[in-house]
Amino acid sequence: MKRTALGALLLFALLSAVPALSQGCTQCRDNTAATPPATRAAYRHAIILMAGAGCGLFIATLVLLKRQN
Repeated sequence: MKRTALGALLLFALLSAVPALSQGCTQCRDNTAATPPATRAAYRHAIILMAGAGCGLFIATLVLLKRQN
């Protein structure tokens, strides 16, 4: 029963998420607009890598904490 409720809550949280629309600042926009397309692509890849590293650390922490119980 507890797992079903937790699964339903997780599914609801994932399906009802609202996309975050960042405001951004004009200085950042001006600085990135002046960069070449290759640099902008590198920025996009770096953001994905940093997000992946953060998610990996979070999941590893959850796994380690779960093993202790």
